[in-house]
Amino acid sequence: MADLILGAAAELDAPVRAEFNSARVADSAEASPLEAGTIEIRRSKRLRGNASFAGDAHLAMLACGIAALSEESVRLENLPDAPWFRDYRAALEAIGVVFDKTADGHALVRGGSTLHAPNAPIAARHELAALILAGLSSGLRLNLSLELDPVHVPDDVAALLKAMYPASSESESHGTIRAGELHPKARGTCIPSERTQNGKSWDEGLAKIVLLFHHLAARESLDMQLKRPGSDLLENLIRHFEIGLKVERDDDKDADELTRRIARQMRAAGRQEPMTRIRLPAGAKPNSAFIALAGDVTEASAIALAATLIKGSDVMLEGVCLNPGRSAFFAALRRMGGDVEVVQRKERFGDTLGTVRVRASELVGRRFDGEALSGARDEVYLLLVAAAFAEGESVFRDLDHLRGGEGRPDRLRAFTAALKQTGVEIGEIEDGLVIRGRPDYDGGAYDSLGHAGLAAAYAVLAAKSHGASSLKDVAALDDRHPALRERLRFLGIPE
Repeated sequence: MADLILGAAAELDAPVRAEFNSARVADSAEASPLEAGTIEIRRSKRLRGNASFAGDAHLAMLACGIAALSEESVRLENLPDAPWFRDYRAALEAIGVVFDKTADGHALVRGGSTLHAPNAPIAARHELAALILAGLSSGLRLNLSLELDPVHVPDDVAALLKAMYPASSESESHGTIRAGELHPKARGTCIPSERTQNGKSWDEGLAKIVLLFHHLAARESLDMQLKRPGSDLLENLIRHFEIGLKVERDDDKDADELTRRIARQMRAAGRQEPMTRIRLPAGAKPNSAFIALAGDVTEASAIALAATLIKGSDVMLEGVCLNPGRSAFFAALRRMGGDVEVVQRKERFGDTLGTVRVRASELVGRRFDGEALSGARDEVYLLLVAAAFAEGESVFRDLDHLRGGEGRPDRLRAFTAALKQTGVEIGEIEDGLVIRGRPDYDGGAYDSLGHAGLAAAYAVLAAKSHGASSLKDVAALDDRHPALRERLRFLGIPE
C-alpha cells in the first residue's frame, strides 16, 4: 500500500493562462522590534536526524468519536496533548464522554448510554470535530448547537452541515449549526452525490463522516453509495471496533464476476463511474478496543518539505500514518521529484504506518486537481510553498475550499498576497493557482491569521529563504503543533 500511495499520478494536460504578479515589498530601512506573539526565523543550512510525532489529528478525533459510543473502556495510545485536542476532548466531555488515564499514560475513553446535551453551545475548532459532533448529536437526538470556528472550519464544511441539517439555518445565528434532524434523504439509503448545496453536489468524503457517525449512534442501518469516498480512515477504525461494516467496490477483485463485468461495460460506455458501497448493519455498536495511533501527517509533512528544500538535509520521520487518503502530501511531493522513501512499514487495523526517509532534492512543477489533493487539507499550503521553489510551472485546481465564505477570512487570498510580496510569481485562475518557481527568495514578514496550516507553510518558507523572516501570531502553530518549533530547531532550523 505504501508503494502505491507514493507512486506517480497521471499528468493533467489542460492548458492554463494566467496573469502573473511578482511585486516585491521594499525592505525597511530600520529593523523594528518584534511584536508580542511574533518570532524570527533564519535560513537553515541543513536538517539531520530522526523525528516521531504525537497521534495524527484525524485518527485521534475519529477514534475518540467512536469510543464515545462504547459502553466499555477503549484504550488509546499516543493521543495528542495539544490545546486544540484538549478543546475537542472538552466538547466530548460536555456531552458525557469519560476520559481516564492509565498508569502508563495512555487514555481510557468510554461513553455509552449516559450521553446528554449541555445547555450551552459547543465550540467546534476543527472541521473534522464539527462533522463528528454533528453526526453524534443527530444520531443520539442530542440536538446540539455547534459554534463553528471561522478560521479552522472552512466554508465548504459549514455549507455541507447547513445542507445536511436544513432546520438549523432557520433557528441558529450565523456561524452556528444546530445538529438536530438529519436531512430525510440522507438516512438509511443514501447517495450523497445526488444531494446538492448551493448548486453543487455534497462533498461525499465529508458527508460520509456525518452519515456513519449518525447511523452508528442511532443504531440504524446505512446503505451508502459513493463515487469519491475519500479517506477510509473511519471505515478501518470502525472495523477495528468489531463492527461488521462492509465496503464493496464494483471493481473489487473479490466481487462476483457478473458484478465486475457489468461495471466494466458501464464504465467503458461512459454511463457509470466506479462506485463504492458502504453498508452498516442495524444495531451495530463499538466494542472495547486497543488502538495505538500513527504519527501526525501535517507535522511530518512540514518537516518533510523543509528537508526537501534545504540542501544537505536527511531526516527520518518515524511512525507516520501512510493511509492513502491521509498522506496525499507525500505522494504529491514525490510526483514533484522529492526524494521520499518508505524504509519501514507496518500494517495495523487495516491501515499502514511507517518510517519515511526524506532527503534534499530538486523539485519540478506539476499539475494537481481536487481529486489528487482530496487527502490534503492544511497540507495544500505546504505544496504551494513547494511549487514556489520548483522548476517550471505548477497548477493547482479546485481550491475553493481554502477561500473564505460569508463572514470568513479568505486565507488563500492572504497566502497568495504574502507569497507575491516575497517575490513568488503567482497567477490566479478561476478555480485555483499557477505558480512559477525559482531557487531562492529573500525573507519576508508573514502573518498566520490564526491558522496553523498557514503558519507551518510560512515557517518552512522562512527556513529556506535568505536572511531573517518574521512570523506573526505564532500561537496558531503552537496550538495545533506545540512540538513543531522545537523539533525544527533540534533538526537544524535556527530561530
